[in-house]
Amino acid sequence: MKFLKSLSVLFIILFISISMNAQDIFGTFPSAIKTANTAAIAKNFEKRVDITIDENSDNYSSEQAEMILKNFFGKFSTRDFTIIHKGTSPDGAQYVIGNLKTNIASYRTYIYIKKSNGLNVIQEIRFEKE
Repeated sequence: MKFLKSLSVLFIILFISISMNAQDIFGTFPSAIKTANTAAIAKNFEKRVDITIDENSDNYSSEQAEMILKNFFGKFSTRDFTIIHKGTSPDGAQYVIGNLKTNIASYRTYIYIKKSNGLNVIQEIRFEKE
């Protein structure tokens, strides 16, 4: 009986920590974009990340992806980001759609999050000029 209670507690803790990881990405992403905190964004990257900025798209290592974002955010003196929609696909992948407004242009932003080794990680980020 003690074993079952311990096992139940372990599953509850595991479920909460996985859920909090997804909420953490959703919760920290807007402020990280507003402040161009690429380190905060990159800590949630998959080992390889697809990044699309306008028509330029490629798959990068997490370190390269962080540099690409740093370059991109460095072009703007002001940034604001609002989440328009977020959800979960039938296969469990999560997504966020938002608007990034800068002093130069506005970008529709898409962030795709999947589960890898029990953690939610950012697999893809797209910035499309509106």
